[in-house]
Amino acid sequence: MPPNPSQQRATFAELVHASEPLLLPGAYDALTARLVEAAGFRATYLGSFAAAASTFGRPDVGLVTLTEMVDATRRVVEATGLPVLVDGENGFYEPANIWRTVQAFESAGAVGIHIEDNLGGKHTSRPAGLLSADQMTTRIRAALDARTDPAFMIIARTDSAWVYGDLDDTVSRLRDYVSAGADMVFAPAVPAVRLKEIRSAIEAPVLVAADLFDAPGKDRPGSTLAEYADAGADVMLLWYSLIGAAAKAVRATLDRFAQGAEVEELPELILGQQEFESAMDYAAYEQRAARY
Repeated sequence: MPPNPSQQRATFAELVHASEPLLLPGAYDALTARLVEAAGFRATYLGSFAAAASTFGRPDVGLVTLTEMVDATRRVVEATGLPVLVDGENGFYEPANIWRTVQAFESAGAVGIHIEDNLGGKHTSRPAGLLSADQMTTRIRAALDARTDPAFMIIARTDSAWVYGDLDDTVSRLRDYVSAGADMVFAPAVPAVRLKEIRSAIEAPVLVAADLFDAPGKDRPGSTLAEYADAGADVMLLWYSLIGAAAKAVRATLDRFAQGAEVEELPELILGQQEFESAMDYAAYEQRAARY
């Protein structure tokens, strides 16, 4: 049984405010969350991109509902003892109803959510634009008012740098969102060199997308983890890397089978069954079975 949510939130806050930045791998389901924990990481993340792909085989274009995202969160939380940060999209509702979003994720055991000012069309050639800074700050205040646990983090994300390439607007929005009470801010597509220039202007912890978003449209990040750490990032999110790694390995395995390979010829691609089962805690089951 995972630790209680209050303990998890306190632990996550300590990690965010530690002297070293927190590297946060993004799980895409309960299994990967367990693998993140087994690898020694201190926390994990569930994003809508990975949830849409892994659960439905669909793009991240607003198709995943609040209920579906909360259900996925609960499965990840129950599978691991790690704190779990979650993608809260744009809050799913207008400010008057955003209480339902916050309390649903709180109830599922998440340590916090990030909410964004993006109006839609992410990962496509048809971005819909952004909420105004005033509209977003209202949403942040509503989310803060809605939480029943003050340790539940409300993180404000702006996509101004990603959608418009506007760093000045990004900084202005981040400062507005901090003033509205956001516990942390998140600005995808700000490379490390630019983050270093603006970090002192942001009086809150900063989360960055460290595997792809500082190089929109590219398959490799434009900044290294070391560069982001040097630039003052407090949390470095690897939102894509695990689901990308899984897809590549599965595709490579299928290609080899299609070419006539035998299972025994693919040890570099297929984890041994015993090693896989060790991550599923069959040993705990056997201990219970022996008692009863």
